[in-house]
Amino acid sequence: MHLLTAAQCRNADMKAIEEYGIPSLSLMEEAACRAASILMDRLDPDASILFVAGCGNNGGDALAIARIMYTHGYGNIRIMLNEGSESADRALQRSVCQRLGIRTTDDFQGCDCIVDGLLGAGLRGPVRQKERALIDGINGAACPLVVSLDVPSGICDDACCDRPVEADLTITFGADKSSLHALGCRRFAGDIEPVRLSYPPDALPASKVHLAGDDDYHRLELECDDYKTTRGRVAVIGGSRQYMGAMRLASKAAFKAGAGMVTLFTEPSLVEMAALDCGAGVMVRPFSDFGSLASTFDCVLAGPGLGQGDDAKDMVEQVCSASLRSLVLDADAIRLYPGKCNASRLVLTPHVGEYRALGGLHRPLPPDAFYAELCEIAARSASTIVLKAECVYVCDGEEVSVVDGLDPSLGVAGSGDVLAGIMAAILASGRGDVLDAVLLHQAAGRSLHGKAGYYSADELVDEVGVLR
Repeated sequence: MHLLTAAQCRNADMKAIEEYGIPSLSLMEEAACRAASILMDRLDPDASILFVAGCGNNGGDALAIARIMYTHGYGNIRIMLNEGSESADRALQRSVCQRLGIRTTDDFQGCDCIVDGLLGAGLRGPVRQKERALIDGINGAACPLVVSLDVPSGICDDACCDRPVEADLTITFGADKSSLHALGCRRFAGDIEPVRLSYPPDALPASKVHLAGDDDYHRLELECDDYKTTRGRVAVIGGSRQYMGAMRLASKAAFKAGAGMVTLFTEPSLVEMAALDCGAGVMVRPFSDFGSLASTFDCVLAGPGLGQGDDAKDMVEQVCSASLRSLVLDADAIRLYPGKCNASRLVLTPHVGEYRALGGLHRPLPPDAFYAELCEIAARSASTIVLKAECVYVCDGEEVSVVDGLDPSLGVAGSGDVLAGIMAAILASGRGDVLDAVLLHQAAGRSLHGKAGYYSADELVDEVGVLR
């Protein structure tokens, strides 16, 4: 699914209106009817509903929905109007609401639902003081259900997200918005329900930001003559006395994700202990053996539990200087990355702190700038970046795929090591890509959370084997 900016959606509106003659009011009515249907499925007819309507067409959407619900028997509806120079469509919807006798109010309290139609995607730049007071009023109302139309008011493409409406549900019109999924914005949107409108086929443009879902996952199907070397050979470089669990989790995850052969290379003093810890599915050797064997591996993963000492730095430099098919740098190896490598394919898997070490997020960024910076860093490092945050962002330097997991149960110690192991196995197989690894990791977390509640990273490894 393409994620569009507000400007792209405005252009789609104008194309439909100006080139095809579709009245703007028709688009508003279609959006309002579909949004009203969503709300009526969630709310009883006696629910107390407050519609906060801004001066533009986002406010017109809110008033149109209020009107439709009122005429469908939702009698406990009030509207709050942000006064100012209003659009023609909002003026028309306001007039109809007044003729119907829908009450106006300036009180946020006592609502079962607040519908935020204050600013929407039309906001450009920071929020003004008058609208700031209304946003704060919505957030301070202690209402059990807050619904934003298009985007939570306060979020926009070209300004940093500053105390926006905290929505439980966002009904977004025309297309899902890239700003809703940007770093720092996603949690304010709650559940996101896109409402498609009857645009002409060529009205909505392609985008370089996409929303990935389970349909994008490519399951590993074994051929009848597959055996251990045809399923891919993985090397894991990692481990230190402080962080032995990380190398075990990554190695076992690679095995459970389908790798035919997994070899863990670690410091000599840890070999015997690691061999006992990892089990029979993983071979363990001292790192000194890696150089002579490097070319035999289909994918090398470096970083889990490596630490950041001088020995770790030397190991990362040796790995990056080897001629490899695919190299995944995770955890400490990202901070120790020398800035160049000889691998044909490089993947970096930072969390937000490690991403800053690559040069990103040195200041708060608006959504458009966030996506642009992510592409710039991936292009500059000639890598695919997998940025792990409330969403996971997969960027090849030109396009961004967003995996909208929002599964806090995955925020368990060792989860990132499991993802890195999955990624190495899938790249080694040659039958999938980075996005498949992220989607498998997310699916395993959702499945296990549904069956067992909270779980350990070891349990997550086993679930990967079930789903893979």
